[in-house]
Amino acid sequence: MQDQDASLARTADIAQRILAGLEDVLARRPFGEIAVADIVASAGMSKRAFYEVYPHKAACLMDHADRFHTSWVEELEARVLDAPDRLAGAEVAVRAFLTQTHERPFLARAHLVDLYNLGPEAIALRRQVKGRYATMLQRLSAADDGTEKVELDGETALRIIGAIDDVLIALAFDDVDDAEFERRAQSAVALVRAVFVGLWVEQEWGPIDLNRLASGAAPDAS
Repeated sequence: MQDQDASLARTADIAQRILAGLEDVLARRPFGEIAVADIVASAGMSKRAFYEVYPHKAACLMDHADRFHTSWVEELEARVLDAPDRLAGAEVAVRAFLTQTHERPFLARAHLVDLYNLGPEAIALRRQVKGRYATMLQRLSAADDGTEKVELDGETALRIIGAIDDVLIALAFDDVDDAEFERRAQSAVALVRAVFVGLWVEQEWGPIDLNRLASGAAPDAS
């Protein structure tokens, strides 16, 4: 049993160092240009150690994405819950997403785009990751923050995450200055706020007749 525990601990240590090596290289180069030799050189490991843990580079990226986003969901949810209310929390979450992508574009590209080119298992993982964020969004929309709770169904939550993903992908590939980053951040925040406000209004007063509002008439609160 002790030998088995020691072996598992060694494998976990090797994996952690290799993943740190991958993340270090992704700070400078896109995933498609990275070889196993680059990862192990950054990690201070051997190729033999790499292949003891991962069968190939794709498996390494998948493990990194799985662990990274599991941790990031927890951190993001904690930040949001520290915000004064739900709408402020939405801005915290969106800005955190965008800042992460802006500061680490190659890492974002690897997780947002490259995973889709690595086969069915990687695609399934990418969908699972999106599902985690959507579930987090549902939990936060129903959190007791002193305001009215918003009932957010799973499909709508996934669509919100999908819309944010589109913004993140563009940001990961575009070279934007601080002013353009702020413009995109404000636009993404406005989108999420509009969804939450719209859902709350409809849950309180029923479907909104946009034609009636456009004509200048008061909302039908019957």
